[in-house]
Amino acid sequence: MHKYNLPTATHTMNQRKRGRVSGWLATFFFVLASHHLCHPGVLLGDEPQATTFPEKPLRTNQVTVVIKEANLSITTKGNDPFITWELSTPLLLSEPVLSFEYFCPDGIENVSLFLGPPITSTMQLSLPNLEIAEGWREYKVPLKQSNGQKLPSEITQVRLDLGTRPDRKISIRNIKIRPPTQQERDLAADRLRRETQKKISAKAIREYTTATFPSTFTTVRVEKDTITLKGQISQAALDTQEASFQLVEFAADVQINEKGTTLPAPLKLNENQFSLILPRMVGTRDRLFSGWRIKAMRPNGSKHAFLSARHYATEFKTTELIATAPLRPENQKGLSGFSTRGPKSDLLELGIKAVTINLVLNRFISDSDGPGRELIPAPGAPVYFKNSAFLALDQLIEYCRQHNIIVTAIVLIPRTKRSEAHAILQHPEAESGVYTMPNLSTSRGTSIYGYLLSRIAKRYSNPHQAPGVITNWIAHNEVDYHPVWTNMGKQPDEIYLETYYRSMRMIYNSTRVFNPNARVFISLTHNWNVTNPKRWEQLSPKHTLLALQRYSIQEGDFAWGVAYHPYPQSLFAKTAWEDTNITNGFDSPLITIQNLHVLGDFLNQSSMKQSDGSRRGVLLSEQGFHTPTYEQADQNRQAGSLNYAMQKIRNLPWIESFHYHRWVDHPDEGGLKLGLRTLPTQEHPHGERKRAWSVYQAINTVKEERATSGLPKP
Repeated sequence: MHKYNLPTATHTMNQRKRGRVSGWLATFFFVLASHHLCHPGVLLGDEPQATTFPEKPLRTNQVTVVIKEANLSITTKGNDPFITWELSTPLLLSEPVLSFEYFCPDGIENVSLFLGPPITSTMQLSLPNLEIAEGWREYKVPLKQSNGQKLPSEITQVRLDLGTRPDRKISIRNIKIRPPTQQERDLAADRLRRETQKKISAKAIREYTTATFPSTFTTVRVEKDTITLKGQISQAALDTQEASFQLVEFAADVQINEKGTTLPAPLKLNENQFSLILPRMVGTRDRLFSGWRIKAMRPNGSKHAFLSARHYATEFKTTELIATAPLRPENQKGLSGFSTRGPKSDLLELGIKAVTINLVLNRFISDSDGPGRELIPAPGAPVYFKNSAFLALDQLIEYCRQHNIIVTAIVLIPRTKRSEAHAILQHPEAESGVYTMPNLSTSRGTSIYGYLLSRIAKRYSNPHQAPGVITNWIAHNEVDYHPVWTNMGKQPDEIYLETYYRSMRMIYNSTRVFNPNARVFISLTHNWNVTNPKRWEQLSPKHTLLALQRYSIQEGDFAWGVAYHPYPQSLFAKTAWEDTNITNGFDSPLITIQNLHVLGDFLNQSSMKQSDGSRRGVLLSEQGFHTPTYEQADQNRQAGSLNYAMQKIRNLPWIESFHYHRWVDHPDEGGLKLGLRTLPTQEHPHGERKRAWSVYQAINTVKEERATSGLPKP
């Protein structure tokens, strides 16, 4: 879910509704997600700056509008809802772009814009849908008639039509009409070339993941200073009398469809077996994160061929390994977003035995030297590691160590301006979003990312002494809806998944060097079998897990699990048992609290299990239930939903933890109030306890029956 101000947990960004968009709009339309304000447009000549809409609309129809601190909270009341604004000065932009930030958990279809005066059907522009936005998302679209008709020469009125359905809630802020930014112009100009190249790369990755290879690695072992590689060449390859066989290294910044670096010395074979030891470090680069392939070098200049899949380290034999505490918490009660925003004592009173903590990597780097800072060994300009960033984490994780609470860290890279030092962490193609994919496209990016992961993993690897241990690591947030929560620009599924998978392996390898029980988890929304995901902007969680399992089998199995977010179908749902877009089979569109068994049954298939035959770990790392008001009836429905969820999961022992989201209501979640506590006030800086707080406390205790008496239920 939303990680506003960065001490709170994640949230789902889903898409279910699509409308028909004109060809021109489909070509140039961008929907971006951001917690930040949009940047000023680049001007053409003396073109004016952005035209900001007045706070108060000129006219509304079939909507209620509440204006608070420049945010418009809108609820549609009929089948023709719209809002009209009167601009203080005429719109004179030659390339106008409508943009605003919005929050709309159910999405709105059939959106259109009218320009005037007069407001007539001849000047209606069909706009792309307002896709489901469970975080503040930027909507921006060029304003141009699909038939090439010119816009009115003087525009002073703008009418926004919000679909044809009542009871849709949407919050809007920063609405304006502006020039396009230079980045938008550049992307549009280079779009066709980039798309063509991406399609070629995606095809090559797809062919690799479905291929079989005759040769294999039997060992890729990381030790303190060395990498040990063992494998065997197929008899068929030997029978062809190839000139030689060589290793190819795929550093962390190299996609699988690329060439890699061929080691100069041919493999020395003992019959069809090989074994060699390589130094772990190459200059400042750690081979801990590399994958390896076998290549046949044919004589006479003929084409070389890969004989094996890429293979990553699956054994870690370092002298620094520390025996760790159990993986499983003492009960299933967990909390997301453990931070200083609430009283630590809540964890003990509620009986919490597992928490998630946001691990914000930006906090650990600086472009300037200073006390407590260390130079990060990486190509390019100097960048420094900030030890001071450990202070806040130490306090939280040590508290958990003292009270036997399992800690799960969510690895996050907030999007920043490209001019800022932190931008070196984010993927260079990230063009929007609250968080981004790490920069795995350059040696500099992967060196810095790997260094941060290793330093943090080492510090939090010992459960027996301060500052404690991080047991589980969630790789980023809700990657199936990546435009908002793990953005790397628009990418074919194959490219996005291959990049994300490399990030998972980097997290896993960096943690396993110090903690033999560390695990990495993929973060997914409550979407499941998405049959028509938005092109290059959405994945199907079901097919994502299948793809991840294929990689794991092909390239060396590792301890990865699933961090699922089974929110209700609508975040504004009154209860947790009214979902309709679900089934009890593997083709269910959604997995929510109601049909959680589908996820368990899917992962219990032999084809989805770990190489040792065990089921992969599952965390319900984020879910919560809404209180529209703090009236007792609404609090009872929230408490009833929480009780319903806990009764469900207590019968599903494969679920390790249920991390309730949120701890404390947040004022910037588009009207959602999911917390166990109310919004903070001056009198109550951590909010007041809702009834759900008391119910959660009583679950699995002798007080449960009394505390849940009279609550709503299905």
